[in-house]
Amino acid sequence: MRKVNYKEKGITLIALVVTIIILLILAGVTLTTALSQNGLFQRAKIAGENYKKAEADETEKLGEVEKEIDKIVNGETPPDPPSSGIGSSDIAEDLKEYQGKYVDIGLDTNDDKQVNDWEIFYVNEDRIFLIAADYVPVENLKKWGVIDGTLKSNGFIEYSSSSKYSVGWSTPTTFLNEGLADLNLVMHNGYYLKGLTSASDYNSIAVSHLLNKTAWEGVKNAAGKKTSIDFVIGGPTLEMWCAAWNKAVAEDETLKQIQADDVGASGYYLGCEATSLEQKFGLCVNGTEYSNPSSNEIEKYKAFFPHTAIWRGCYGYWLASPSAEKPENLLSVYFGGLIRSWLYNNHVLGVRPVVSLVSGVRIEERADVKNVYDLEE
Repeated sequence: MRKVNYKEKGITLIALVVTIIILLILAGVTLTTALSQNGLFQRAKIAGENYKKAEADETEKLGEVEKEIDKIVNGETPPDPPSSGIGSSDIAEDLKEYQGKYVDIGLDTNDDKQVNDWEIFYVNEDRIFLIAADYVPVENLKKWGVIDGTLKSNGFIEYSSSSKYSVGWSTPTTFLNEGLADLNLVMHNGYYLKGLTSASDYNSIAVSHLLNKTAWEGVKNAAGKKTSIDFVIGGPTLEMWCAAWNKAVAEDETLKQIQADDVGASGYYLGCEATSLEQKFGLCVNGTEYSNPSSNEIEKYKAFFPHTAIWRGCYGYWLASPSAEKPENLLSVYFGGLIRSWLYNNHVLGVRPVVSLVSGVRIEERADVKNVYDLEE
């Protein structure tokens, strides 16, 4: 008879049940992982959709590239990439905020602080206008060819030996009427020299020279970034000055707006909101009378009044606009803040040239220097 061996290996019923339970648990976990919201099937579905979207985006971009290639092949220029700089439209929306901020055009006018030589003054259409931050020394005008032997001998412009900043105009033999800047860009209202077209109107001599961009070409040529400059003139017109000033004081209750008044061919009168236009010149303070702004106001608006007193023998700077007071008078900005008239050949005033940047030029603020901007290359 065969002897039974109770030690032979085999599976018990309990072990089988435990195994089945474990398998059921694992199956449940697997199904949960696969079928849940973030499960394998859902992830696979999302991955498929993302692939289709990426494929569509790639196809669209390839199509755009093909279009640009076709434009180049056909001689069309592709559009410039979007710019992060500040354009004339940005400045126009808040001119008061930008006025007086420095823009480096690579030209030292008065000292060794090159970035402090040109300030944002005005915008018109799609252009930015900069003004010299101070009166320009005669030596620099000579260096740039604005004043030289030819001009002086012809009687257009001369300077005072008593001051390094003072310039005036002699009586010329002919009226200089060529090379004028685009007055629609420079002047606020677009008047053409108030109709002054004769050499007998001596103030028109100075105005025409200030607006003669050919005469001031040397300033542009001396700038390190001249490709960004369209033209230079010898000073702002009264319309430009008033338009820029009215923007500057638009929210200032202590200074009222001033206005340039067209009186035909004889020049300009100046008035303010609260009074009738009279043969007087100046800022209208508190809306009732003409007087000088305070030193604090002049300092606040340095783009218009760089000094609060006579500076090195210079009383102010010329405006490119004739006066209606006399045919030989020219308007100017006095150091104390008044807009007043002087004889065109008076050697007590300097010039603050105005730079018109090329249409569409943008500027970018320096990362390390506040209120100083570079031209966007």
